[in-house]
Amino acid sequence: MAVHEPEAIPLRELAYRRLREDILSCRLHPGQRISERQLVAETKLGISAVREALTRLDHEGLVHTQPRRGYQVKPMTLKGVDDLFNFWELLGPETVRSGVTRATRKQLDRAMADHEEFWQLESTSMPSHELTQRWLELSENTFAALADATDNPYITSAWRPVAGELRRVLSLLNDSVVVFSVSTEYMAGWSEALGRRDGETAAELARKYIQQSHNRILHVLARWPSVTTTEIVPLAQSDTEPTERRAAPSRTMGADAR
Repeated sequence: MAVHEPEAIPLRELAYRRLREDILSCRLHPGQRISERQLVAETKLGISAVREALTRLDHEGLVHTQPRRGYQVKPMTLKGVDDLFNFWELLGPETVRSGVTRATRKQLDRAMADHEEFWQLESTSMPSHELTQRWLELSENTFAALADATDNPYITSAWRPVAGELRRVLSLLNDSVVVFSVSTEYMAGWSEALGRRDGETAAELARKYIQQSHNRILHVLARWPSVTTTEIVPLAQSDTEPTERRAAPSRTMGADAR
């Protein structure tokens, strides 16, 4: 029997995936200026592949082309984060309600498996950054499975950019207190709703969690030196940057944020 070699991935696709991942995980942080030459040196993928990837990312809104100055990673503002969560509060519960109701057994099993692993992450000794990224991956996988299960192309097309922006926000915060701000009762209720294919209960749980996350995240970001017209930047910035562009020292959100 012939052995089929894995299909080679074009360099332009590799460049696109690499750069998109770097943006969503905030390795390339919001507002950062980048150049083709810089990215070619870092990725070793060639100018043509990097240029095509940047064009694609520009069309998706993740980078902005700046004539004669290169590119800028899409900035993030407090108003932008607020708008994102307001839309997510509309899209998320409906995605869950319809997806849980219509999911195939395979899709439902996938969502339940990711949820179970998410629940177990709370007791892991994984470093904070890796923990956050794994949680985000599991959460994104769960909602992607449910979005696919809706069999509604408008929901699935709306979901992808929202998922990317949510990941950018939470990657920037990289705060496990925010990530794991859910109760045991919530986690058990979600498991039961999935198991019973109870779309209405699952949607209500999703709505409450999204609202809670919305309030907590805005509470944290509002303490950064930003207003609705300025950019949110990472907490760790070079001392050579202007004072108004640097973020305040990191703080862990306590009970007063709830």
